[in-house]
Amino acid sequence: MDPITKLNVINCRPVVCDTKCSKGYEYQTVQGKCCGKCVQKSCIFTTQDNTTYILEVNNTFIPTNDKCVKYTCEKMNGLLVTKETKTTCSAFNPLDCEPGTETTDTTGCCKTCTRKSVCEMKSKQTVIEVNGCKSAQSLNITSCVGLCGSSSIYSAAANKITHQCECCQEAIVSKKSVELTCADGSKVNHSYTAVDKCSCRKADCVTGTTSEPLRRRRR
Repeated sequence: MDPITKLNVINCRPVVCDTKCSKGYEYQTVQGKCCGKCVQKSCIFTTQDNTTYILEVNNTFIPTNDKCVKYTCEKMNGLLVTKETKTTCSAFNPLDCEPGTETTDTTGCCKTCTRKSVCEMKSKQTVIEVNGCKSAQSLNITSCVGLCGSSSIYSAAANKITHQCECCQEAIVSKKSVELTCADGSKVNHSYTAVDKCSCRKADCVTGTTSEPLRRRRR
């Protein structure tokens, strides 16, 4: 109040707006107000190693230390959302691979390879039953189980795709016999084949071969 005129004195001072915003935010004016506000324009997220990243909308980020995780910034209902996608790889053991066949997918996450040929004999305790007659106890029945190599390779000499197939099969077998007891109490002898050794053996490929006509180019 002015001591002489006894009137109120109005002092005008300009308002200084704080236009500095944190990373990932952008200053925007607000209609009808002096100062604007900071509006989020990018996704802000923290990875498992406590590193904070800023990602623009519709962009994707893959950490260098974890190629199986992907972060995507999306706008949903007016809000910015960071979407985290994790890829689960199939079990991989380099000891099961043929040397020099290991490969990694385009993202660098999962590894695959051509598996080594593994063919082995396995056994299972089984009660043999034939025409209602059963063995008195379970027998050790052997079988061949495993993976064997196969390939499809183009041959320039033959001008076709040649296939090579192998199957895990019995290499050595033997005949064995067992006494079976029937429902009426009678007994019969039954002969069965036992697998003594397994190996990868060549077999016919079902798909056959694919060839193309040889085309000569005129000069």
